[in-house]
Amino acid sequence: MAQGLTTAKRRIARWFRHLPGWSKVVAAAACSVAVLFGAVMALSAAAVRLEEPVFVLGAAANATGAPSEGAASAPEDDRSARPETAPTALDAATGAAEVNLFEAAGSQRVLDAGEIPDVAAALAAFGDAGWEAGFVVYDFKAERGLGYNADVSIFSASTVKAPYVAYVAQEFLDSGRAQLADEVFEDAVQEGTGIMAFDQVDTYDLGTVLSNTIVHSDNTGYALLRENYSEGFEAWAASAGVDAAAWQGEWYPFYTPRDLAKLWLSVGGYLKSGSANASLSEGLLSQTGTSFIRQTLGGGYRVLAKPGYEIDTPRFNMGALNDAGIVRGPSGDYLIAVMSDADYDDEYFTDNEPLIKNLIAALAAAHDRLLAA
Repeated sequence: MAQGLTTAKRRIARWFRHLPGWSKVVAAAACSVAVLFGAVMALSAAAVRLEEPVFVLGAAANATGAPSEGAASAPEDDRSARPETAPTALDAATGAAEVNLFEAAGSQRVLDAGEIPDVAAALAAFGDAGWEAGFVVYDFKAERGLGYNADVSIFSASTVKAPYVAYVAQEFLDSGRAQLADEVFEDAVQEGTGIMAFDQVDTYDLGTVLSNTIVHSDNTGYALLRENYSEGFEAWAASAGVDAAAWQGEWYPFYTPRDLAKLWLSVGGYLKSGSANASLSEGLLSQTGTSFIRQTLGGGYRVLAKPGYEIDTPRFNMGALNDAGIVRGPSGDYLIAVMSDADYDDEYFTDNEPLIKNLIAALAAAHDRLLAA
């Protein structure tokens, strides 16, 4: 029972760290009530195994992208008020559980397992372990790619930080609306990954916030960007072909491998713009920690990537083992976005790491064989 309680507390803590600051107040109050209630109940039910949190967090649960039980249905979206999403070269990637080879112009065909045996084996390993995976790969020069299960909805985790930093750099720094030296006050603290929640510093320059958000996957840094530089993000995402308005303000939404790949298609275009801040963004993306793409392919390639992962939390389906980015090699640049609902935590549960690394290696080989111009 002690081990079960410890695991449950870790999971609750990792869920808790994704909440915006105001939600943490609500969550903390709920936790206090739950602890008091639990102490009383433990006297009569000490042998009961804790398998999930014993409290339901209404608004706080919604801040993570997970619906609270019994919550009222949201009103129907007014799509006419949203920025119109742009078509992209990735629209032909299949949303089905089959691998297809597609062209930017829209043509596509389903690949037989015999054409991609290593990819098929890697996907089967996910399935055998009880997890669902999806991916999009796209070669910029050849303008063709590979897709599988591209419309499965997966918890984004920290993958969302890369496009958000690119958006801030492009829309605020490049336009002159902000400067790297601008002062950012730490009025929101997000524990978990990163260094800013514990460094005893309460004021940063914007350049440091951007750097920490990417290099250290800093949750506090990302929260400060969301709080201070959010105007226009939905329009920026729409220009990439992603309906971020559907996230309803979630900082860590559920989205699809196609969405993640589209966002990175826009990031890649920005990195090629040649602006000083694009070069800065590229440098940051080359230094991200725990990138499964870089660990798998970094020996012979330059990898610009941002992973995102999470241990599953009971009732919220937040398990995620994701990585996305741009691989630069002898044949040119290509994009890879892999998402899955597999459990992963770099502190104490890394058993599923070989699943994503084997799939990335298989996709890289398939790219060189089928896509490279």
